[in-house]
Amino acid sequence: MSRWPLLVCVVSLASCATSTRVDALNGGSSARDGDCEITFFKDAKPSVPFETLGRIESHIAKNFFFGGKAKLEDEGYNELRAKACGIGGNAVVIDDHIQTSASEMTHLHIWATVIRLPGAR
Repeated sequence: MSRWPLLVCVVSLASCATSTRVDALNGGSSARDGDCEITFFKDAKPSVPFETLGRIESHIAKNFFFGGKAKLEDEGYNELRAKACGIGGNAVVIDDHIQTSASEMTHLHIWATVIRLPGAR
């Protein structure tokens, strides 16, 4: 019996993993489509008043050899977009993030706030 299928499954499972916790404040808001438009604020908060809908903490790990490098602007924004849309947000403020690597794994840890800017549906 060949062990290749088992090896392929193990490598696939070890190549990337994402765990995300979403804390919606006051139950959040009406969910939007998972690929809705989100504005990201990385270095500063918006200059207009906004409503805070929730907080997100996400950890993304990728195997450098089998999945590439975990990056904020790629995998991070995709994960945050899906979660923010799920609680009705239209913008995300990146509170903090850390990108590290250990052996063949790259890790991205993100802390963010989901908000709704004025005039959004």
